Amino acid sequence: MNAYVPESRRRHVRWFAALLCALVQGCVTAPPPEPAPPPREPVVAPVPDGNWELVTSTFIGAGRIPGVPRATLAFKDGRMSAFSGCNSARAAARLVDDWLEVEAMATTRRGCPEPLGSFENRFFKLLGARPVFRVDGDALTLVAGSQNARLRRAGADGGESGR
Repeated sequence: MNAYVPESRRRHVRWFAALLCALVQGCVTAPPPEPAPPPREPVVAPVPDGNWELVTSTFIGAGRIPGVPRATLAFKDGRMSAFSGCNSARAAARLVDDWLEVEAMATTRRGCPEPLGSFENRFFKLLGARPVFRVDGDALTLVAGSQNARLRRAGADGGESGR
């Protein structure tokens, strides 16, 4: 048995093997990806009318500072009004999916003593941060990142009983 193969023949075999390998790889490509589903339109709805008072939050555990009126929220006819215990804010508000979307808030600018000034800053910041909005019975929860607030339904007087 003669194992000698001329060099030209070895070159042809290598060339043929490379060609065969390229053809096989070309035939075994992955199928094109499925087209992505079209983006879903967000569900936009008015915020349900109601009056709420703060019970607890990540920025003030008991929901109020002793000697200071309780913070409140009220929604009516697509508008939101908020009271921090010092200043008030008003803005248009709506629900986009489960998120509270608040337009730029117009606020009063009374100087608030500490710790009320820090509390107010965090409370109004939460409202403007597109928080998740969940109502469960007489409880309203707002969550944005690590910040959250839980409010309870107030009487028809807009929470005046807590002030």
